[in-house]
Amino acid sequence: MRSRLGKPSCSIRELSVWEEASLSSTSNDFSEWEYRNIALAVVTECALRVNQLAVDGTIPTDKLIACLNPVYKLEAGSVAELYPDISQFSQGIQALQESFDSAGLRKHANTVRYMLGMLVIQQHLNKQPEMQQLLGQRIGQLAAAEGDDSQPAHEQALQADCAALARLYQDTISKLSYRIHVAGNPEHLRNPEVADRIRALLLAGIRSAVLWHQLGGRRWHLFVYKKRIHQCLAGVRRQLFSISRPDSDNVH
Repeated sequence: MRSRLGKPSCSIRELSVWEEASLSSTSNDFSEWEYRNIALAVVTECALRVNQLAVDGTIPTDKLIACLNPVYKLEAGSVAELYPDISQFSQGIQALQESFDSAGLRKHANTVRYMLGMLVIQQHLNKQPEMQQLLGQRIGQLAAAEGDDSQPAHEQALQADCAALARLYQDTISKLSYRIHVAGNPEHLRNPEVADRIRALLLAGIRSAVLWHQLGGRRWHLFVYKKRIHQCLAGVRRQLFSISRPDSDNVH
């Protein structure tokens, strides 16, 4: 299937996920247009968790893992493989949908700022092929170290993963001219473990921003097609709710 706003789909199994290419984006569950907006919602989910960490100093472990898992999937042949359980990002979907009106934009001001910042970084990264290659190589090494189980068995292993991703962020993304400035509780922001998790989430969000761009997403779409995107996200949420997956951290 091909949306009117999209481009043809193809597999990128032989290319780095950080390079300009396209994943197959159709499945029995969602269309290419829906998956494009889901990818943007995952960016928003990462931004929401960054804000939550900066303000509260903690986020649910399962939400952190859900955001980080797509980073390691270098061989995904479709968006469905990259995001096998969309319900894990339901709060990001909701926050993105709400941000298209003035009240929601005020409510999610920092989240939207971080989300837009990650889209800007994606554009800068797109002009840095050597950095893309380095990201792919380093992520590949981290993914190999994870083995077959991409979900850390305990908190210590999860924190080690976040520290490794944070170092990668500092070695690559932090060297770009554009930077995201995170606001929050200074005590939390000075905590090395919280800082590592924030950087890991920013890297994860940028990874999904790359996918969003690969699927045809552009920042100007957020203004020109905001009504259509809002309606699309509402439809995705209805479809997720119909499945009735229990998730105590979701906001319904």
